[in-house]
Amino acid sequence: MSTSFSVSTITLNDGTAINPPANGMTVFIGPNNSGKSVLFRELSPRITNPTTGDTRWVSEVRSTGTGNGAEFLSWVAERGHRSWVPDAQPPRVPVLRGGHTADSAVPTDSAAEWWERGLFRELRSILVTEQWAAGRLDVRATSQNWDHFEPAADPVQYLYEDPELQEKLSRYAVEAFGKPLVVDWTSPTFVLRVGSTGMDDRTPPPPELVQAYRGLPQLIEQGDGFKAFVQILLHTVLRPTPVVLIDEPEAFLHPPQARLLGRMLAQLPGQTQVFVATHSADFLAGVLDAQEARPLALVRLDRSSGSPRARQLEPDAVAELLRTPLLRYSNISSGLFYDRVVLCEAEGDCQFFAATFDVTRDASAPHENTIFLHTNGKDRLADTARRLRTFGIPTAVIADFDLLNNYANVRNAMTALGGTVRDMSADIKTLNDYANAERTVPTVAGFRKQMDSVLAGRGNRQLTEKMTEKMSELIEGSSGWSVLKRSGLNALGGDLYTTAERLLKRSAAHGLFIVPCGELERWVRSVPPENKARWLADVFSGQERWYQNPTSELREFCQQIRSYLSHSSRVLDQP
Repeated sequence: MSTSFSVSTITLNDGTAINPPANGMTVFIGPNNSGKSVLFRELSPRITNPTTGDTRWVSEVRSTGTGNGAEFLSWVAERGHRSWVPDAQPPRVPVLRGGHTADSAVPTDSAAEWWERGLFRELRSILVTEQWAAGRLDVRATSQNWDHFEPAADPVQYLYEDPELQEKLSRYAVEAFGKPLVVDWTSPTFVLRVGSTGMDDRTPPPPELVQAYRGLPQLIEQGDGFKAFVQILLHTVLRPTPVVLIDEPEAFLHPPQARLLGRMLAQLPGQTQVFVATHSADFLAGVLDAQEARPLALVRLDRSSGSPRARQLEPDAVAELLRTPLLRYSNISSGLFYDRVVLCEAEGDCQFFAATFDVTRDASAPHENTIFLHTNGKDRLADTARRLRTFGIPTAVIADFDLLNNYANVRNAMTALGGTVRDMSADIKTLNDYANAERTVPTVAGFRKQMDSVLAGRGNRQLTEKMTEKMSELIEGSSGWSVLKRSGLNALGGDLYTTAERLLKRSAAHGLFIVPCGELERWVRSVPPENKARWLADVFSGQERWYQNPTSELREFCQQIRSYLSHSSRVLDQP
């Protein structure tokens, strides 16, 4: 029988049963103050000792060990743990060194017995490693020489004892910071240094080799990011325990290093089960970037409704997430760390609506913790919202009025958002029949005049995107939709107004909020709308500070979105 140790089930107080992959990674994510670190503090001791007591998150943890006592001893020996008889007071019995400290040793015979009896708490130093953010900078970068009759007892000794392991760690450091790591063995104590001597090690060391080692800076003299990165690697790459817990791996790291670390840990070789609690979208993006990733479980924690709850993604949902370039290579994954998400067509829309939400929020109410993200166009809005909702995140969508100009677009959006277009079909047809009936085609003279206006200026300048868009509009002719895009409901009256208003209400019921005034630039009509970037600049930095004085219509629009997101939170909290 093969030998292994892993957490098989974590049961939470809300009834959620988490089944972490035995030789993979389980990542706990969620908004700030959702309880990730608290869950970790409760989880850690229960991995080897099923303790009881009042907890906020963890109800029960089941861990599984396979193999008999003899197989267990062979297994830990393969993982780098060696048994020896210490030269100490009687009784002289073999002991097994585990973990990364000199005092973590257990009697060998007892270890085999404890394993067979399932007394994992007695073997914790061999089975579990913890990495807490609070101690991330306390790197064991020096070590005493030791009696080599005994096994190595700390990371620097491991590296000295195993040159291949040292080279592996050095490659990681080069990839992250462009600097290798070496163990200076020529000093009275072993020292982990940064750089390369450029010389071959020889015994006894010649003076020039000793001088070269002394010229390299010590790891403990490096910045916090470098030290934090190496600290995690020392506990995951060097003889890792079967279970490794890492709280906030992104602590002290810049975003590129956090992303790289996520990718490295997701591809960690060997039989190790990794648990991570992270606040970082960059770290998560790195996990999703991994090309040869081990099995992955994502668990999102949330306390926005007042009671702790968790949601584990199904494996198929995780695979779908991994296959979606939009989510892997954009900041959409940032939404996983907020209580609520609003999706917009473009970055400028996000900036404007985020500012409006700030201005119109109730100062006495709790912080909303809402993020505005864009999908670079209409096509991906609803499907991205669907994906975020699978994580249990209340998500709303804002789209320009011309989303309604295509029945298929509306149908696809409503389907993705959990609705149906059947009761909207007649209204969509009525609105489009009106808009298309208003189509006008310019005369040759009129076309030439307008084209000359578009192409005015020096003849050798390049065509701009705005110019080509205007030329396409002229060639195609104009329709009622060009008017509706500029004015929305304001361009309609009577039954047509009622029809369009009904469409907006029905779509809003499913989280699709169509801009009633047509498009973003029409919220502030006092500012010329021809250039969106210039319009945004004027709205935010003009003397009038338009963004600080939203109209009643805009305030009502934002309040509708707030109400929808609030209602979604309550619905998700229901059993």
